[in-house]
Amino acid sequence: MLQILRRKAQSPLIQFVVVVIVLVFVFWGVGSNLSGNRQAALTVNDEVISFHEFQKAYDQTYENYSRQFGDSFNKELAEALGIKQQTIRRLIQASLLRQGAREMGIHVGASTIRQTIEAMAQFQKDGIFDMGIYKELLARIGKTPTQFEKSMRQDALLQLGERDIGSFASTATQIEIDEIYGLINETAVADYVVFEPSDYLDSVTVQEDDLAQWFTTVQDNYQSKPQVKIEYLSFLFEDVAKRIEIDPAQVQNYYQENQQLFAVPERREAAHIVFKASAEDPEAVHRQQAEKAAEVLAQARAGKDFSELAKLYSEAPGKENGGQLGFISRGQTDLPGFEEALFNMQNGDISDVVKTRLGYHIIQLKNIVPASQKSLEDSEETIVATLQKKEAANLTFQLANQAYEGIISAGSLDKYLQENPQASIQTSPFFDRDNPPPALEQDPVFVEKIFALNKGDLSSLIKGGTGYAIFLIKDTRAPQPADFEKIKEKLATDYKAAKASEMAEKAAKELIEQAKSEGLPAAAQTGNYTLKQSGKLMHNRQDSGGFPASLREEVFLLTPQTPLASEPGQAGGAYYVYSLAEKTIPAMPTESQERDDYRARIIGLKQQQLLSAWLRHQESKAKITKHPSL
Repeated sequence: MLQILRRKAQSPLIQFVVVVIVLVFVFWGVGSNLSGNRQAALTVNDEVISFHEFQKAYDQTYENYSRQFGDSFNKELAEALGIKQQTIRRLIQASLLRQGAREMGIHVGASTIRQTIEAMAQFQKDGIFDMGIYKELLARIGKTPTQFEKSMRQDALLQLGERDIGSFASTATQIEIDEIYGLINETAVADYVVFEPSDYLDSVTVQEDDLAQWFTTVQDNYQSKPQVKIEYLSFLFEDVAKRIEIDPAQVQNYYQENQQLFAVPERREAAHIVFKASAEDPEAVHRQQAEKAAEVLAQARAGKDFSELAKLYSEAPGKENGGQLGFISRGQTDLPGFEEALFNMQNGDISDVVKTRLGYHIIQLKNIVPASQKSLEDSEETIVATLQKKEAANLTFQLANQAYEGIISAGSLDKYLQENPQASIQTSPFFDRDNPPPALEQDPVFVEKIFALNKGDLSSLIKGGTGYAIFLIKDTRAPQPADFEKIKEKLATDYKAAKASEMAEKAAKELIEQAKSEGLPAAAQTGNYTLKQSGKLMHNRQDSGGFPASLREEVFLLTPQTPLASEPGQAGGAYYVYSLAEKTIPAMPTESQERDDYRARIIGLKQQQLLSAWLRHQESKAKITKHPSL
């Protein structure tokens, strides 16, 4: 329907329909994805969920995804993610939880809500609840105290319902704790043989007839990509910003009002030596790494060159440059313990051993640059660009929207250009999705929208990452089959690679068959293959001694009874035949400090499983109705 409207924009009938739609929007309002709230969006047993509540929940979910995906998020992706269905399910489950809480006799009284609200810092002045602030803040978000307190009561009921249902799973046995600890901390060693397709390339011969026959099976991979030829008007933030004049007084005011933006924090130049140990590593690893760190610290404080010690002992990527980290400001890293130590050192100091989530660090402080304030003169260029960008966002939309409305009023892009000869129309040659014109290659949103249109379509006003644009699809080219003779050389290369891969896979499968009877080490020796060993593999450790990380978890599925993988694993184009050489399931030390943490994790998992099962049961017997528009 939308495509028809775009193609027939010059029709008097369509223009009349547009006017009618505008009038309807004026009188009935816009901005909601669905109907108004005169009817129930959902009814769960006897509880009614209005369209207003549904829209609010939908918008919140949409906004969360929008922040996550950034400019690439759009309505098509929202539909693919099933945001509407997620919202419906969440609202139904929340309603069932509230109803369940009431059935369990849970009641949230007015005094409880009042105490909760009065304790909220945003409604306080000097630590005391302020009714004026309370009403003012609610007014800003369009809520009355009654509405806000109702939503607070519903949220509290929801939380209490979850808590009480989960309370039926409140214990974790020692057997469960030991079992989970063993599963998380188990280690394995794999024997493996690698079959690289490149080792078989010389064994592949290319015959003309074979190549031609192979081409018939893969020719779709070599056809050209769909192409379009377009005309478009673009309104880029950067271009509009350059045309905006910023008054010196604006610059002065911005500088005065945003002093914190021009503060240059203290910076400290540091180097470090790291001994890795993560939260998932057992206590034995932590003890071993802490002892190593203490030994190296003693050497550093005895006068040995810190840079050389880093090259010898550090397990961090920067060890080759002596553990140099450059200059660091507070908040720059996500290692608060590291920063706390660094910013409490004197110039030239070497720290004690510092524990972080990465492991154990020894820090050397090499230089301190005190905090300072950038002058107005030094900041002027940045401020002007900031103010231009800020004003350009709104102005760019106004210019683009004015042009789009002009096109609709004129009836076509051609007529608009006749009436507005100053408009800067751009025309492209034919291009495919992967090779857009230079003016468009920086904005994937534009390219995505272009290839969603058909020949003759006029786009809506499209917002991309760089600005706004309006596109007219002048012509399209369907994919064309490739000419065998023109791509014969590339075909021959691809043919050899494909056949070499087949040969590598075949050899891998043959080795597996041989290993089934005599084991992988013996079968590899018989076949004159190089047998490698992975080193110790752990679930939460990336370093796997050259063994592919993508196959690591497959090794843990093997057992001493069935140690051989039944099919070759594939990683990086190569084929891997592997078997379990060793598996160790550790026991948690009796006095381990981790025991309480594991107990809490197991209880949390049980509670979540219990809550999910309860919700499924309640949903299966509930009377749930949805409005047809949902």
